[in-house]
Amino acid sequence: MSGQMYEKIKYEGVDYGLAAMPLEEYFDANPSRRPKFTGFNTGCMRGYLARWEVRDQKLYLVGMDMVLKTDATFESVFPEAGDGMFADWVSGSLVCPYGKMLKVDHAGFASVREHELILTFENGILKSSGRVDNG
Repeated sequence: MSGQMYEKIKYEGVDYGLAAMPLEEYFDANPSRRPKFTGFNTGCMRGYLARWEVRDQKLYLVGMDMVLKTDATFESVFPEAGDGMFADWVSGSLVCPYGKMLKVDHAGFASVREHELILTFENGILKSSGRVDNG
């Protein structure tokens, strides 16, 4: 497996990379909503990069950048989203690595960066946040 491209998340006005794919859980539960892609990219096996934002202690899906060829757009997959769709299916911790790369590992999201922001959600509601220093 290749290292996977980070999704994007905005937290407290700062953009971070997200070493997770929380939209996959939604698509697993709602397979008819998953876009159909053609082609293959080992660095983005899912075919898209979702964009997220934490607003008022809630996680929102705010966009998707298609990496592989498709006729789908964020608006066609989630017409009800408007300026963001509340991600109530997300529970657990999301890791947002940042800073200097300390260790490269080409398996999923296994590379290690200097710092990590950890955001923990329950049904899309932010329950805690913390930082880890890996240096």
